[in-house]
Amino acid sequence: MKNKYVVINGLAFSEENDMEKLKKYASEGWILEDIVGGFFYKLRKDEPQDIIYSLDYQSEADEEYFTIFKEAGWKPVVSVKNQMHIFSAQAGTKPIYSDCKSEIDKYTSIRDQTRKGTFYSFIIAIILIIMVVVSAIAIRPIFLAIVILLIIDIIVFVFNFMPYLAYSSRIKQIKKDGKCNSKTINNRNLWKSSAFVGVIFLALGIIDLVEKKYFGACLILLGVFNIISSIGHYKKYKKSL
Repeated sequence: MKNKYVVINGLAFSEENDMEKLKKYASEGWILEDIVGGFFYKLRKDEPQDIIYSLDYQSEADEEYFTIFKEAGWKPVVSVKNQMHIFSAQAGTKPIYSDCKSEIDKYTSIRDQTRKGTFYSFIIAIILIIMVVVSAIAIRPIFLAIVILLIIDIIVFVFNFMPYLAYSSRIKQIKKDGKCNSKTINNRNLWKSSAFVGVIFLALGIIDLVEKKYFGACLILLGVFNIISSIGHYKKYKKSL
């Protein structure tokens, strides 16, 4: 087997764990080659190497940007949409960001991007929820189509809102403690977002059941699942404090 695919845990929440995982794979002879579909690391089989990885965010990466890292001993490995960049270096190489200010700058731009995505998807969700209520009362033929659009928008919202919370929490914690506890951030953001999504699905499901449509039962089940999941994440968050 020349290639192996490994699930990305969520770089906004477990960046340190993922970089450590890639380091471990490299020591076993599996070297990061690419990111596939935004959800998987593609690793290639090679000789075991004692290398470390680091993640950076830069939306205007140019030749000068990569040259700076190369001169510091960091080799570019893969870039995603010219916004997220993973570098590798020999073990013992000085970290890309060695002080709090530069590390905060690293997360500020990506936080602002996810904040915009969260805001726009939230506004669209409000509009769609209003349309769901109106269609349930007056325009029933388009009800299901609007519900599906709302579910898609909720997914987009979550994929922006959760990273936004994570990056904001990282920045706050770095300012406060000079370091980041990604495990605590992960659990805190997951319980909040899961609870929010659960309530939305429950509300949609109840509205749908009022209309005597079986699709509502599925939405309610999704809502209950997310709320139960949020309780579990909340307990883990409290334990990690």
